[in-house]
Amino acid sequence: MTTVEQYLRAADDAGRQNRQPVALQILTAALAAFPEHPEILSRLAIAAYQRGSMQEAITHFERALAVSETPVNRCNLAMALCDDGRFSAALAVIKTLSGQMPSDPMIQFTAARAFRGTGDAHRAWEAISKAVALAPEDADFRLLRAQIAVDQDRWDSALLDLDAVSVPRLSPFQHFRFCGLLMQTGQFTRAMPEYRALLARAPAYAEAWLGLAAACERANDLDGMQDALMRAQALPLASAQRAGLDQLQGKLAARRNDNAAACRFLGAAFSAEVSDPLWKSQVGFDYGQSLDKTGRYAEAWQAFNAAHATRNRINADSAGDRQALDFFALLRAPVSGIWPAEGGAADQRPDPVFVVGFPRSGTTLLEQILDARDGLVSFDEQPYLPRTLVMLQQAGIDYPSGLSALDADTRQRLRDYYFQQTEARVAERGNRRLVDKNPLNWARLPLIRALFPQARVILALRHPCDVILSCYMQNLRSTVLGGAFSDFGRIADLYIAMAEYWQALQPKLDLPVLVSRYENLVRDPETSTREIAAFLDLPWNADWLDNSTHARSKAIIHTPSYAQVLQPLNTKAMGRWRHYRPYFDPEVMARLAPAVTAMGYSLD
Repeated sequence: MTTVEQYLRAADDAGRQNRQPVALQILTAALAAFPEHPEILSRLAIAAYQRGSMQEAITHFERALAVSETPVNRCNLAMALCDDGRFSAALAVIKTLSGQMPSDPMIQFTAARAFRGTGDAHRAWEAISKAVALAPEDADFRLLRAQIAVDQDRWDSALLDLDAVSVPRLSPFQHFRFCGLLMQTGQFTRAMPEYRALLARAPAYAEAWLGLAAACERANDLDGMQDALMRAQALPLASAQRAGLDQLQGKLAARRNDNAAACRFLGAAFSAEVSDPLWKSQVGFDYGQSLDKTGRYAEAWQAFNAAHATRNRINADSAGDRQALDFFALLRAPVSGIWPAEGGAADQRPDPVFVVGFPRSGTTLLEQILDARDGLVSFDEQPYLPRTLVMLQQAGIDYPSGLSALDADTRQRLRDYYFQQTEARVAERGNRRLVDKNPLNWARLPLIRALFPQARVILALRHPCDVILSCYMQNLRSTVLGGAFSDFGRIADLYIAMAEYWQALQPKLDLPVLVSRYENLVRDPETSTREIAAFLDLPWNADWLDNSTHARSKAIIHTPSYAQVLQPLNTKAMGRWRHYRPYFDPEVMARLAPAVTAMGYSLD
């Protein structure tokens, strides 16, 4: 009678000779002879896992765990469940073990995957940090921690882990993940040579060609994008890869103003049978925007609705709602209008210029105009002020009620913390006044007044209906606002809350604020930019009227407006909402009407 050991040795010999089908036949015969042997079940599970037969692998791992309760079997089952997207089941398998064995890096890594998949970012971070501390050279651990940091918009932390990865030692798949994380952290120009290095060693890696095309598009290298797409098109592609190619060809056509072709490509991508809902939703937004540009407004509205419905099904739990509720609570908190006693800041650094407003109100356009001026430097949309607010709250100070009692030392510590965050971003531009463009800092103006009493604030306004519609047309997700952009009505409610907050705050705010209306800026840029120059005590010249040249010179613009600001000022986006008014919910419009009037606009 053949023993278990003999079966396993024979399977190993077949595997070493690259005879995997034979190895599988031997293991199948072994299981028939020894149906409850955990080692045979584990070997069959691993073989199925390597073939991509995930459900078969899970079934074998479950049987192995049932007959042999070991940490390895439990960890293997949880890992397979994660790979199958069954994160809650994986967490049930691994959670207790992760607490019992905190010094096992693979268990902590697996637990981190499960925690992340179930939306528990804090526990995911704790677990993966343990794994990295135990095995700092493991690339998979570093890449997962970088991904978890990206999930929380902690890009600086993610980049530290990416910089610690030994790229030459990565497998092609790990290198592909590395490139994707560079994309997610906005390192598009860094991602392009990494994709090319990966493709030099794996020229048939279709997803890498598509990734390179996406990086080129974000870096505004459209010729490079076209070349990458041609290289991908020459390869044999699976259906999902073909859909990805169609999406990117559609984006390239849109960038070249061939909107009819963009609709064809993106429509094909949107109709493809692809299981990834995050990708599917992004294609829906891209498709809707191209339909809008061709005047097919009813179809565009349907595409945006479908994109949101798909996006909202991803991790549909209460975390996003809690974030939105916390932000609404911030807007409802009363502001006394009593500010800390002013005293000269010890750092002698000029207080920043803050560009605020509702998202999609033209803040990126203003930022590019200001960043081109001598003496000013912007650092794109960064959470430096929100982090400073967190630091204040961690010190036990209520916000905003505790602002009036801030002493000089506390204010200085908070100022120092804010400026320390900006140093790496602006060091190469010299000693210039900062331009902090983060639209939702509109809700943090009391903190700005308390810490930066000499600041200047430019409030970007645009017709509320155009703003809300533009937000609805984008795949906006925020760690600050969670799901507040998940449907048209919720976006409108957020705008109403912001408008009411501003109406209550404005009479109490002892801080210079210039209102810059998008409509005035694009219709009469000279008058508008002269007002901005005078407000900031800067000289004006005709260069203020050229926003696109400077935008093109910047390596990367991270906001959804990255393509629009490369174009000369135009009025194309003004009044877009009127095309969609027949589709707006009348109840939403009735709620919105007072805010529209309060902000100086009309629904006529």
